[in-house]
Amino acid sequence: MKKTKVSIVLNSLIFLLVAFATTCMIFGINIMSRTEEVRAFTAANLSAFKYYTVDSNFFGALVALVYICFEIALVKGKIARLPKILHLLRLAAATGLTLTMLVTACFLIPQFGEHWYILYIDNNFFFHLTVPLLSIITFIFFEGDTGISLKDSLFGIITMATYAVFYTINVFAHLGNGHPLKDYDWYGFLGGKITNAVIAIPAMLLITWGISLGLWIGNRKINNKKN
Repeated sequence: MKKTKVSIVLNSLIFLLVAFATTCMIFGINIMSRTEEVRAFTAANLSAFKYYTVDSNFFGALVALVYICFEIALVKGKIARLPKILHLLRLAAATGLTLTMLVTACFLIPQFGEHWYILYIDNNFFFHLTVPLLSIITFIFFEGDTGISLKDSLFGIITMATYAVFYTINVFAHLGNGHPLKDYDWYGFLGGKITNAVIAIPAMLLITWGISLGLWIGNRKINNKKN
């Protein structure tokens, strides 16, 4: 029960931090820097919801809010255990947020060069680092026995699979002379060639499943040690 109470605190932090960062994003509030350089590279207003970073954090916050409600009911004895679907949603949320953190560190930082620090300033500090880390910690150390099987770990790709459909349709709907336009291939995954989608999409889904498996294994190892 102590672990559940800690989980409530962590879920509350996730929800509040995403709510705060989203508010700052929508209204263009810069809390760490006011320079034009930072503002130029920091997503602002509702259009930022086109980015997987924002979507994965928003989804993670919604899952955290649902968790808070169910965990409070668990602590009060109103339910015997959390339903499996909640654990699956948590896995999907944690996977999406971990993917966001890794893409930022391994893919975006090299693109930003000397401006890499902008990826961790203002709302990006929460979206790219703080919330993903909290989500990983919560799932691995405080989720408890999830009852999730190896086959169930595929559920972890749901956010990326959904986003891939949206992203691909958007790119194909706005081709310029048969080539992806940078304004619509905003992550640059296709590199100006539509044929790269055949490689990029399966690769991203495979990487996402790998992350889901890593989180699933981490959770199982922690719980096996305690049993």
